[in-house]
Amino acid sequence: MLFVLFSNALFAKERKVIRFSGELVRWEAQGSEPQFRYLDSTTLREKTIFCDADTMKSALGNQPYEKHHIEGKATQVSPTSDIWLCVGKPHIFQKYQVSVSSSSSQTKKIQGQVIEADGTTGQIVYLVRGRRSYLTIEPSLAKEMAESLSRMETVEIDGDYRYDRIKRYYIKD
Repeated sequence: MLFVLFSNALFAKERKVIRFSGELVRWEAQGSEPQFRYLDSTTLREKTIFCDADTMKSALGNQPYEKHHIEGKATQVSPTSDIWLCVGKPHIFQKYQVSVSSSSSQTKKIQGQVIEADGTTGQIVYLVRGRRSYLTIEPSLAKEMAESLSRMETVEIDGDYRYDRIKRYYIKD
């Protein structure tokens, strides 16, 4: 007995699953084809990902898409298709960055949304790309931030900070 198996390249292909991230351009949560468009940071092209309406509503809510970034996973409809469907709930966030300035090794450019502040110790907690970061700053500045947070105001930190070794906290330049 001799068995001969024939294989076609089309049968060997599987649907790809990719990770995506980029700046959110627009979305349509209602309608016949709920979708969002984002600017792919690697190719600098707009791409479309289709999601079901419930996932879109839970991920986006009523927030505007200005200055928001999106990341998540997507899969192809079929192995040869250019149509992508989201896998799970995409993560949508505001993008802040922290970078070290080249002028001095002790100076940092800090930008983010402050979520906690302690006026006695000067320690603050702020969000950068959805991740918590900690920083000790001048206690009087942290106290002002804590008072604003207690009034349910949005507090952001943005500027160049230099570490003072004697005082043991960062001072705004």
